[in-house]
Amino acid sequence: MQFPPGPVVTARWLARFRWAVAGGATLALLLGRWPLGVEFPVAGVAVLIGLQIASNLWLEWVLRRGTTPTDGTLGGLILFDIAILTALMIATGGPSNPFTISYLVYITLAAVTLNAAWTWAAAVASMAGYGVLFITPLRALVDPHAGHTGMDPALSHQVGMGVAFGVAALLTASFVTRIRLALEARERALAEARRIAAKQERLASLTTLAAGAAHELATPLSAIAVAARELDRAASEHDVPAEIAEDARLIRSQVDRCREILDQMSGRADASVAHEARTLSSRRLVEAMLDTFSPVDRSRIEIADATSAPSVDVPLDAAARALRTLVKNALEASPPGAPVSVLVRVAGDSVRFDVRDHGTGMTATTLARAGEPFFTTKPVGAGFGLGLFLARTFAERWGGSLDIASTPAAGTTATLRLPISSSVTVPA
Repeated sequence: MQFPPGPVVTARWLARFRWAVAGGATLALLLGRWPLGVEFPVAGVAVLIGLQIASNLWLEWVLRRGTTPTDGTLGGLILFDIAILTALMIATGGPSNPFTISYLVYITLAAVTLNAAWTWAAAVASMAGYGVLFITPLRALVDPHAGHTGMDPALSHQVGMGVAFGVAALLTASFVTRIRLALEARERALAEARRIAAKQERLASLTTLAAGAAHELATPLSAIAVAARELDRAASEHDVPAEIAEDARLIRSQVDRCREILDQMSGRADASVAHEARTLSSRRLVEAMLDTFSPVDRSRIEIADATSAPSVDVPLDAAARALRTLVKNALEASPPGAPVSVLVRVAGDSVRFDVRDHGTGMTATTLARAGEPFFTTKPVGAGFGLGLFLARTFAERWGGSLDIASTPAAGTTATLRLPISSSVTVPA
């Protein structure tokens, strides 16, 4: 399950909120005008509310077209609402109107709807709008209290109100923004934890299923291997046609292939991740990987900078097997005789093993699925689609990562990252 990295409040929610604001403002003004007898320019106030309703009709039209409004659009609407609120406050009592607290609502709304830049823009606009309410010429037009609350040299009550509002606005913008960012970070962490747990669950299910299959097939495969070995020996000692001897060797090689597949399926190829880690030099790890290849394949592998890279804390067999998987794939993807390069270097707090081939590369669709269990582009019988999956699982279990970059006709680079040993001091 994935969580969106953006704000938790959507444009649709903002549209509904603005309808509620317009309706609430209309009701409050009607109640204030007739039951309470508050004097204000009805026509001007009606125009202001009409403008807000018109802007929200436009937003609804955009949403119904299936268009996602940008941050700039939503931020502009919130700033527009703050300007409308300021005009309404001027027309209905200025700073003496108790609904000036609504400025904080718009700051909070910006914090949960938009990014930090728009939140601070809303905070500044609200502070500016609130400050405008104290301008005496404007207040004198509509505020019956303007005559006895003028500013004096002592800068007492009005300044205190302005400072209090400014502090509240800044604290609201900062606090709500931090809460939103914390919630989004928590959601991303939960999504990542679920992704890793799902991957581990798939591996556990695969291991359980294949372990039973391996147990059932072990006996007949052993019998076939013994029979094939006897056939091969008999063929070499007697006058047996070469085709029969070749068939015996083919049976033995295919039995070994079946055993290798069962080992991978049952998790034995990755079982050493549960073993205790050792502090290994990068050169030792590369040498262990090279020892698994034939002399012919080894001559095609070019190693760079393995001697200068620092040590890592991993199980040797599992790490060498993961690196071997990447190099083996690169050898098979490259043209016959073409070299495969392995570059070992430091990248931050990790040792980075870049394995690059000279093959045809992968399309975007294939690259997106690379590493999925049982997905392979090799011919039937040539691969089982578990190598990259197990290599990535190993890397993530030990705090590293496996990334693959590929471009059609430009080859593929697989990057295995393993954390530098805790006993190694990395130069700044």
